[in-house]
Amino acid sequence: MFLRRSIAAAAGGLVVVVALVAGCTAAAPLTDARQILDKTITAMSNVNSVHFEVTALGQFGFTLDTSTPEPSETATPSAAPSGSAVATPSLSPSPSPAASGSPAASGSAAASASVAPTATPTVTPSPTATASPTPTPGPVSYQFDGTTGSGDIDLANGAAHITGTVPSVPNFAGEVLVVNGNAYTRAPGQQKYSLETGTSLPLADKTSGPAAYLQKVLTVAADTRLSPQLLGTEQEPGGPCYHILVQAWPDVIRTQLALLGQGVGYAKLDLWIYQSSFLVERMELHTSDPTFGSSAVRLTLSQYNDIAPILPPAAGQYEIPGVESPAAS
Repeated sequence: MFLRRSIAAAAGGLVVVVALVAGCTAAAPLTDARQILDKTITAMSNVNSVHFEVTALGQFGFTLDTSTPEPSETATPSAAPSGSAVATPSLSPSPSPAASGSPAASGSAAASASVAPTATPTVTPSPTATASPTPTPGPVSYQFDGTTGSGDIDLANGAAHITGTVPSVPNFAGEVLVVNGNAYTRAPGQQKYSLETGTSLPLADKTSGPAAYLQKVLTVAADTRLSPQLLGTEQEPGGPCYHILVQAWPDVIRTQLALLGQGVGYAKLDLWIYQSSFLVERMELHTSDPTFGSSAVRLTLSQYNDIAPILPPAAGQYEIPGVESPAAS
């Protein structure tokens, strides 16, 4: 009897301890969407590695900024000699030596000298007239239907392994590995990778790669000019998540993402953020513009700081452009 009471008392005490510990460690859910976004920006900046899945459809358009600066007044005189030289090759020698030539040639020299001043004003407007029109190309749109991608990004070691396809862009499909500053690419159906040493692909770069772009999207969501809404807490496969909705207008997107010269429409951004870690579980972006149409992108992130090491292909599994593989004996 005493043993049973001791076991019961110990069990009861254990339940109380567990309840107290749970009460101390489980923080109450936040209710301020902007506070959640600020914590998410900080949490995402400390990510070392992650697995992602992305799908997209619709179309996104932009207009190239090809505006040409007007020629300055100081540049016009310098352009005049080159313009006159091109338009009238015979005037390419300087007219001053010709004018100081022999008296016998003074007549011809005077004629050429008298032509030069009159030719220069008539030639000068010509390059100005051709340079002043500013081309205004129409919008260029990319169709994203069927776009898929997935892979691992190791930001701590500057490595990435990505596969995907954008059906609307020719030859934009296959697999790419970035390891130790080298890129190994392989198109669908190819058996071996092609090696590019000293690659400039920023796939695993925190400052200019996909991770940096995601941070910029979060910065747009947290912009003080917008009004993010916390729709509630939803149960996702990885655990409970905050669901935040952000409506963004073109000016905010353009300035935050530095999209100079690009056409940007209105955007609706849905974010699912883990309640425990403030890391992004899923992001869905919908854009709409009367000129460029609409598009939708879904990005799912998982395996934070828990992906396998990304290694280069084994010797014999890649080719170096310009170097033939040894023939098998």
